Amino acid sequence: MQTNKIPRTYILKEETRAMGAAQIMFGLIHSALGMLWVFLYNLEEEQYSVGTVGMTVIIFYMLASGSFFVNSGSSSVIHGNATTCQVVLAIVANILSGFVCIIGIIIMGVEFPAFESLGNKYIWSNMAGMMLLQISAVCTISEMILAIIVAHWFRRVFDQQKLWGEDSTSSKSILESPSQHEMEKFSGSSEPTLVE
Repeated sequence: MQTNKIPRTYILKEETRAMGAAQIMFGLIHSALGMLWVFLYNLEEEQYSVGTVGMTVIIFYMLASGSFFVNSGSSSVIHGNATTCQVVLAIVANILSGFVCIIGIIIMGVEFPAFESLGNKYIWSNMAGMMLLQISAVCTISEMILAIIVAHWFRRVFDQQKLWGEDSTSSKSILESPSQHEMEKFSGSSEPTLVE
């Protein structure tokens, strides 16, 4: 006995595409900042360096996190109705992106004192490194906020599910509740209600 299963589709908020595009932009910014960290590492003087390990870790994080952020952003940019697989992929990608952001905040929290310890002298590489670190921290925190919001929006989509083919052209907002007449129509009660 073979049954035809109708694939489930979900209605997404319009803002998820804009948030996904913002995540992609933050991923590209992280990659560009990673390249600036590489240039700073190559140009800084050995006696004023914050250390090879610290610079290598921040360079690796900035370059690797860019790919995570672009991935979560591209999984969030879904046109039309989304399938269950697309929604689950977007949730997982945004949760992973959030964890990568937390790791980055920890790494930058360790790097701030390393740059601050050299801050008593006017050294161009230290000043440039501190500026890059601040910009990187702001971008990482912004990406974490975006990832949390988008993951929450995609999780809420499971609450407002609809079958494919049932009123697919409806432009109703997800947040609108059905009217009393619509509730009676779907409940199947044919009894008229008395209004006093």
